Amino acid sequence: MIMRSMSQCDRYWIPFFLGCALAMAVGCGRSPRELSMVVAGDTKGWITPCGCAANQSGGLARRATLLDSLRRNHDTLFLDVGGSAIGTSQYQQTRLRFLLQGLALMQLDAHNIGASETAFSPAELRSIGQQSKTQWLSSNLLDQEGKPVGSPILHIERAGLKIDVAGVIDPLFIEHPDWQSIEPLQAVVRAFQNSKADVRIVLAYLDEKALKVLASALPEVDYVIGGPTGQSINPARLGGVTLLSATNKGKFLGQLQLVKSTDGFREVKASIIEVKSELAENASQVENLQAYYRELASKDYTSTEAGLVEATTSDDSGYSIAGSQSCAKCHEPDNSVWHLSKHSHAWDVLQAKKAHFDPNCQQCHSTGYGQDGGFVNVAQSSERTSVGCENCHGPSQAHVLDPKKRTPFQAKQQCVTCHDHENSPAFQSDTYWAKIFHAGSKVP
Repeated sequence: MIMRSMSQCDRYWIPFFLGCALAMAVGCGRSPRELSMVVAGDTKGWITPCGCAANQSGGLARRATLLDSLRRNHDTLFLDVGGSAIGTSQYQQTRLRFLLQGLALMQLDAHNIGASETAFSPAELRSIGQQSKTQWLSSNLLDQEGKPVGSPILHIERAGLKIDVAGVIDPLFIEHPDWQSIEPLQAVVRAFQNSKADVRIVLAYLDEKALKVLASALPEVDYVIGGPTGQSINPARLGGVTLLSATNKGKFLGQLQLVKSTDGFREVKASIIEVKSELAENASQVENLQAYYRELASKDYTSTEAGLVEATTSDDSGYSIAGSQSCAKCHEPDNSVWHLSKHSHAWDVLQAKKAHFDPNCQQCHSTGYGQDGGFVNVAQSSERTSVGCENCHGPSQAHVLDPKKRTPFQAKQQCVTCHDHENSPAFQSDTYWAKIFHAGSKVP
């Protein structure tokens, strides 16, 4: 064995290397990793962006891309205030299932139970949660036996922070009779009574006024995050509580960036962020959407099964859908104008997107959706696809049988039933009317 004495240089470097090794064990002097908390609410079934316009905000595929970008530099907590469902029909249940599957792919941590979720019975919602691997959260909802359906409180540790999350809904929003509820403030106080968390969050499905009342009564809470407030609410301090709301069909998300500090946490950023159309589409979400379209194609839901319109039955009034072919017999010049319009090719737009089996899209891309004699489903309604004469002029069977009987609708007044702000944000009545004006038309 060769022995040597410790030089002055050794005496300097050995403590340095030991100190660096110790520093590496605790992070080597780096700043604590930030937590990026992202909150959605009132998505209302919108797997895709909420409309036909090319530049429309929202959609799960873009939301996932946004979350992926945050995860590259932050630990992430992803929560939902509630309102993902849109109804309880067979079609709407399918839509909810694929939306929840999309959220699961984004690693959703918890989903508060909102108004549209309470349209299902407690047993049904439990089953939906199990099938979609959704962690329901609710501090104030119980089933008929007094048992919680979701977790009353969620304990999470991320980025070195201990986080407790409670969730409530205004009892006035509850839809199904099998639910029982506790007053929201009482439920939150109970949920946090033994909390030792650094950060306390309440997901509150309350309107804006009730949201502010709840936040004012909870000084021990750090964040109260809501919907359904119609429009998003930018983060604002209310006493010691930060209040915000991210809502409106998945077009906006709430984002909070926090970092652990000696006395709990420090807020780095609080904002409402838009899920912009410029964002790329996440591949796994695109596949989920295509799987959704494939299932819709296999089901081919009728207008009754879709639950989007009230079922209609034949009557003796004669005001049922006759079909554009019937109009063409007497209105050939007008029919020629129609054939040159985008209305006559509206179904082609859906087929190009593989969305032609989606009832939500069929409503505005078919003739007389759900009406007597109108579009039923793809299998039964090949002659009722695209936007026909009766979408504007109304059910015309009576007029076909007796031309002296006028068609029931003022055509120009029908435009906004489909050309609304979501689907046609650039819509201007006079400009659009000029594009489809034909010889027999009269401006009301």
